[in-house]
Amino acid sequence: MNLRQLEYFVSVAETLSFTKTAEKFYISQTAVTQQIKALEEQIEVKLLKRTKRHVELTPAGSIFLTESKAILNRTENAIQKTKKAATGFTGNINLGIIEGYDNPDLPGILRSFRTGYPNISISIQEGGAGPLYLQLLNQTLDVVINARFSYSKLEDKNISYKIMKKYNLIVMLPTSHPLAYRSILNLYDLKNDSFIFTSFGDAEDSFGHFESTMAHFIRSGFTPHIVQHSANFNTTALMVAANMGIAVLPSYALSSSRNTGNLVTIPLDEEADKFEIVAARFNENANPTIDKFLSYIK
Repeated sequence: MNLRQLEYFVSVAETLSFTKTAEKFYISQTAVTQQIKALEEQIEVKLLKRTKRHVELTPAGSIFLTESKAILNRTENAIQKTKKAATGFTGNINLGIIEGYDNPDLPGILRSFRTGYPNISISIQEGGAGPLYLQLLNQTLDVVINARFSYSKLEDKNISYKIMKKYNLIVMLPTSHPLAYRSILNLYDLKNDSFIFTSFGDAEDSFGHFESTMAHFIRSGFTPHIVQHSANFNTTALMVAANMGIAVLPSYALSSSRNTGNLVTIPLDEEADKFEIVAARFNENANPTIDKFLSYIK
């Protein structure tokens, strides 16, 4: 039994005419007769009563007509859904977001995407920068909203991206720090301080985090004295407030940091490098929903 046989049977059953069915499908009446006969032999049930002047359904044929139409409808729906999935109009997208990132524009982007593609489901998870990029490469994530540390490191791994936003850098100091009164700082002002570095994940160095961070300081004329590493911005803020060191962070870190009552934040001068957040994809991932999503990021 095949779908073409079901289509022939449904047509004959609805028109009660082998001739009209033959004309509809541009085949001979004999071919229609042979296909209906083959169908009946396969399921071992008589579906039609036929004389030279008259065609009618058997009781079993009436039941089979209802089921055949349902099969054909389900098949057509499956085809349409598959075509939509192939063009990105339905499906799934797995989105990763770097921990601690707070962008007021992001909920609006997600809302607009859901409005434009209501049949695409979105899965969201947070993680460190390095692990997110690794999941991008193994295609368990389709798009990551992540820190960009190095152009070349991403390009070498066939990762492309769109810049979402550039953030100024700030210096986080304990209130007792001798520079806490300043309204602006440059990195060289901090050459004698001890630094707390916020880690963005165990695998971050392969994507240029430490290398690019150190380059900022070296260009400013010194190598930082690193005394602590922390797992997130909250921990960094706590360490700074406890006078364990100072930190240089992207300005968005303030929105997710606690203990701000025991510390001060001062912007770096305008010549300081910016911290970039990008929407990145692995170019070998063929999920068609990726391009649809990225089109909403301006």
